[in-house]
Amino acid sequence: MGDAHQPEFLLVPADADTLLLTELRALADAVLIGTGTVRAEGYGRLVRNPERIARRRAAGLAETPPAVLVSRSLDLPWEAPLFAAADQPVIVYTAAGGELPGGLAAPVELVRLAEATPAAALADLRARDVRALLCEGGPTLNRALLADGLVDELFLTLTPKLTGEPDARRIVDGDAGLPRPAELALRWALRHGDELFLRYGVG
Repeated sequence: MGDAHQPEFLLVPADADTLLLTELRALADAVLIGTGTVRAEGYGRLVRNPERIARRRAAGLAETPPAVLVSRSLDLPWEAPLFAAADQPVIVYTAAGGELPGGLAAPVELVRLAEATPAAALADLRARDVRALLCEGGPTLNRALLADGLVDELFLTLTPKLTGEPDARRIVDGDAGLPRPAELALRWALRHGDELFLRYGVG
C-alpha cells in the first residue's frame, strides 16, 4: 500500500476505515484477535469479497487467513459467528486443560503452550511460515505485543469527535503502562473528509 511516488495525502472512498481494514486482511497470512474483541464484535469469516479471495488465491495464499486467538483459560465465546463459519480456519493457543466444545462448524486447531502469551504464539506462527500477521486488538493484546517489541507497524484512524468520557477505550490498555514509550515514525497519511488514516512504523 506504500509507494515512493504516492502523495502524502490522498482521498479515499466512503466507509474508508472498513475498506482499509478489509484490504489489510486480504494481505495478511493470519489475523490475531483478542478474545474480548471477538466477544464484543461478533467476527465471522474474515475475507468474504470474491475479488479479494481471487487475489489471495493468485498470490498463493489461503482464501481466508486463519483467525488466531490466545487464551490462558480457554474461556472463549464459542457461540460467536467466527466459530460457525465452516470456511474460516481458527488457531487457538492456550496453556489451559480441557478440549474444544462439540458442534463447532469452523475448523479449529487447539495448540497447547507452556505459557499462553502472544510472544509464544508468534514464535509458533513463524514456524508455520506466517510472516504478515495483522492484529486487530483489543487494547490489552496491543499492550502485550508492544511491550514485547513485536509490532512493526501501527495503523491508526483519527475521527474528529471528542467525548471526554473517563472510561473511554484506548488502543493500549492493561494493568500497567508500557515498559518504555513506543516510538512511532509516520509512513503515510490518507484523508477522507475530516477523518485521517495514519500508518506508522514502530521503532
